[in-house]
Amino acid sequence: MSGWTKAIADVVYPPRCRGCGVWESVGTDDLCGVCAAQLLEQVVSPCCPRCGGRVAAFELNEGRCQECRTLSAAVVQTARVGPYEGSLRDLFLGYKFRHREGLAPLLARWLSLAVQSHDWLDRVDAVTFVPSHWRRQLMKPLYPSRLLAEHAAGNLGKPFVPLLRRVHARYHQIGLSYTARQANVRGAFSLVRGVRLSDARLLLIDDVRTTGATLEECARVLRRGGASEVFAAVVCKADW
Repeated sequence: MSGWTKAIADVVYPPRCRGCGVWESVGTDDLCGVCAAQLLEQVVSPCCPRCGGRVAAFELNEGRCQECRTLSAAVVQTARVGPYEGSLRDLFLGYKFRHREGLAPLLARWLSLAVQSHDWLDRVDAVTFVPSHWRRQLMKPLYPSRLLAEHAAGNLGKPFVPLLRRVHARYHQIGLSYTARQANVRGAFSLVRGVRLSDARLLLIDDVRTTGATLEECARVLRRGGASEVFAAVVCKADW
């Protein structure tokens, strides 16, 4: 009966692509053929292992691209699902800004697969995330980074541990220059009270990386608190 019920439901309410919203048959990720193909192209596109940014052939030098070669390196390496464009961008915006919380398991699964493609996963002891200030949490119930981290930790078989708190609610990073972004997050994070890190190797999860200023600041706090290595993982890497 359940099979018949599903068949009738698919006729009355045909599957809808999570990416573009078109009503047609979808695959295992609830994406139409066009969105699935576009996403696959994004995921397999070459990227810098340090910052996750797109790279051209022979652009990497000592494991870094030209953009991040001269920057500080509190984050050892960054895993990303894909660049901030196309189907992935649409799904990300729907998840973060259009209250589509149901996308969290799907995005976290892709994020977990991206992390599993890196050989440093075996060195990770626990998974944590970039927190929001409590005032923003009151205004916006969805907590994108935490949801992604919780699901990803389960997928990867690693402990999920909230280690950071945001002590200052400053301006959004959108529209700020690189130096302004760095200044905007400086001193904005601290360890959760009572946390003691002893040579811990951590995976820090956020939803998107642009310049990396927020991830770097969080990684510096974790390193000062005793972490020996901090890796990062994001759904999207935006061009800068």
